[in-house]
Amino acid sequence: MSHDRLVDLLPHLPLLDALGEDEHVTRAAESLGVPQPTVSRALRQLESRLGVALVARDGRGIRLTDAARRMLPGVRVALRAAQDALDSLDDARSTVGLAFQNSLGENLVPRLVRRLREARPDIRVQLWQGARDACLAELDSGRTDLAIVSGAAATHPSGETLHLYDEPLVVVVPEGHRLATAARVSLADVVGETHVTLKPGYGLRRTLEQLFAAEGVPLDIAFEGDDLRTLHGLVAAGLGIAIGPEVPHPLDGCVQRPIDDPRAARDMGVVFRSGPRPPAVDDVIAVLRELTRS
Repeated sequence: MSHDRLVDLLPHLPLLDALGEDEHVTRAAESLGVPQPTVSRALRQLESRLGVALVARDGRGIRLTDAARRMLPGVRVALRAAQDALDSLDDARSTVGLAFQNSLGENLVPRLVRRLREARPDIRVQLWQGARDACLAELDSGRTDLAIVSGAAATHPSGETLHLYDEPLVVVVPEGHRLATAARVSLADVVGETHVTLKPGYGLRRTLEQLFAAEGVPLDIAFEGDDLRTLHGLVAAGLGIAIGPEVPHPLDGCVQRPIDDPRAARDMGVVFRSGPRPPAVDDVIAVLRELTRS
């Protein structure tokens, strides 16, 4: 069968499927949601295109011919395959891939998922977490739809970004450190210290390097880690101090002190690709804006 002939016949396949249910034109018309004359006319057109009779008179009703019965199983397989394809498309439209920096996994992201379950249970969120650069790589590859990272606007000129909030940074020092009980901590107090920090590629490392560059002071790094809890453990062991976002429950032996300088903050935003996107992606962005404004 030629491609053009197949395309011509495809719209008529549901008709043959409906007639195959109980071989009744009126009930076939009801199941298709069209008038009976429309079904009769479409049936004649289909028979003309195929060059075979599909129904035969049987008393006051009809019955399928042998040709129609041979076609029916294949027709139903084709229709099921088409429905499966549409269902998979619907699933893809309602699934949103979200990449986020590790430090957001204790607060913002759980709040986002909980709010979506309450307000939009039809949206399924696939989570991916990692370093800032890795999050952006996941977005660029198409494996995720959104990335929540620091310094979003300056990072992704080819995409779209939305600023969410500015997060103040704190200094984490061991108990007994000179800054542990300080009434006020400035950038000048922390830039001369030995630091433990995240590895290159993490958003916090980039923020820290920018702060030190603005102060014109080299960053003295004793150890690098992959997560904030590791940094706190190194601080508690007296191996250096750390700068990062405030955590709800710091490790024993650590003291968090706010830094009295507006530059000691990281700007958090969401990055997404330009162009058409599923409505579910915009819905997740809207919930993110709502959460970070409250």
